Amino acid sequence: MGFTEVSLNREILRINKYDMEPSMDDLCGYINANWDPLLEDLEEMGFHDKLTNRRLLVKNNGSIKRVVMDLVAGEFE
Repeated sequence: MGFTEVSLNREILRINKYDMEPSMDDLCGYINANWDPLLEDLEEMGFHDKLTNRRLLVKNNGSIKRVVMDLVAGEFE
């Protein structure tokens, strides 16, 4: 298994204060999570940046409500 999305890897490491163990747990959860329906919902709402949407889903533990709040507030960089 490879973690090829470098910016996502960095974001997860940053969120976990560069602690490798929880970062790996998050990355494995990200890869195994079935977020396709949530990503489609975000796309339909007009949020077309799939990488940002994925990063925010990780950050917000899959809460689409919190993802949308971050996107609207501009808190995704």
